[in-house]
Amino acid sequence: MDAKLAIAIIFLASSLLTIYLILRRRYLFLRLGMRNIRIDTYFFGALLGPLLIVLFGILSFSQILSGLEGTKSLNPFGILILFLSMVFMSIFLDITGFFEYCARVALKYASGNGRRLYFSLYLIVSLLTIFTSNDIIILTFTPFIYYFSKNAGIDPKPYLIAEFFAANTWSMMLYIGNPTNIVLAAAFNLRFDEYTKWMLLPALAAGFINMILLYLIFRKKINQPLRHMDSIQPRSAITDLTSTFLGLSMLAGCIICLAIAPYFGIEMWIISLGFGLALLLLLLLRDLLVAIRKEPMNKKHFTVQNTLQRMPLSIIPFVLSLFITVEALRISGITTDIGVFFNTLCRDSTTATTFLYGFSSAFTANILNNIPMTVAYVPIISTASQTTLIPATLATTIGSNLGANITPIGALAGIMWISILRDKEVKLSFKEFVTYGLLITPLTLLACLGILAAEFFFFI
Repeated sequence: MDAKLAIAIIFLASSLLTIYLILRRRYLFLRLGMRNIRIDTYFFGALLGPLLIVLFGILSFSQILSGLEGTKSLNPFGILILFLSMVFMSIFLDITGFFEYCARVALKYASGNGRRLYFSLYLIVSLLTIFTSNDIIILTFTPFIYYFSKNAGIDPKPYLIAEFFAANTWSMMLYIGNPTNIVLAAAFNLRFDEYTKWMLLPALAAGFINMILLYLIFRKKINQPLRHMDSIQPRSAITDLTSTFLGLSMLAGCIICLAIAPYFGIEMWIISLGFGLALLLLLLLRDLLVAIRKEPMNKKHFTVQNTLQRMPLSIIPFVLSLFITVEALRISGITTDIGVFFNTLCRDSTTATTFLYGFSSAFTANILNNIPMTVAYVPIISTASQTTLIPATLATTIGSNLGANITPIGALAGIMWISILRDKEVKLSFKEFVTYGLLITPLTLLACLGILAAEFFFFI
């Protein structure tokens, strides 16, 4: 069999296996002594790629190491450190009750008005996503929205779908909102401020178009009256005010330093690691003081273990496996061939490049999932000319974020979100989700890419 064809089949097979495992068997349970350990299954699919590559001798050991080492601009370990450090701070904030507090503020402000609830909840989810992570917001807000809707006697679907679409849309605004943003921006040396400069207007446009279209689709359900609004007390969600301020201070300081780090020649993963370790050290010191004083470990004392247990550590073998498989795609010349084909279609047109990379990446994300798609697109984008390199990079970023709103398998967060809804017995079929996705996302994607293309047309 031709080497290119073999590698392409391996990449596609590992991606499809990943999606299958998450849809059919999201977790693997192992029993060690008296404890049941739950393991995410999605990285087993990604491991299939390197396993077959080694088995068939497609890459040498040195080439595999090269794939893991990456390059100075695309360092898989740096990407993982940056992402996991930000997630660590966000998880700690969630444990303090901050995100639930924000949700309760939206519900309190609604005062029984469904329309007001929809818009306030959408805007709060959007704002939090910008400065944290779409995955954290989706996994945190989904159970809360479900339980509130059940108690309020309303259909939870409009609010759950609005939350999901908002998180996957506004996550494109800043470098840190999505792992795919980090991969692409790091690969092509985009500074934090430079990335934001280009993505601010497209993200705003996409976010508000999503908000309006979702309201128009669900307006009859949204305008239904609510009940039990008087019982909501936002302040009671905060279980440890000191910890909340600590988490917010760390997160805010990290974001500010990430914005200015490139001007001092400091890599961003070093900044995020520093703040993550600082928070970890403070938590360890607090836990130590609690132990020394022999205080009861009640809800006001959150141990390091509680935070670390929720870390998505399965993403480490997942991302590293993808880098090995993509290295095989690069060495075989497959990604170069695709890049050359794209360049032939677009020539040096920034507008054509923006739309081609944006739409192709959005729909490819729903075949491969957005993280494998993004890693695979890096060497494809590398073939672009100096004029079209940044348009291709940012258009792919848009596709990787908005692509998650077309089908629930476009991103890991979507698959986990559907799993949560299934556990809560919320009936949202794959077909129904795709119907909403196709009604909203192509138009949103078109407007978002159109604004990005206009920015490059007028300012390059």
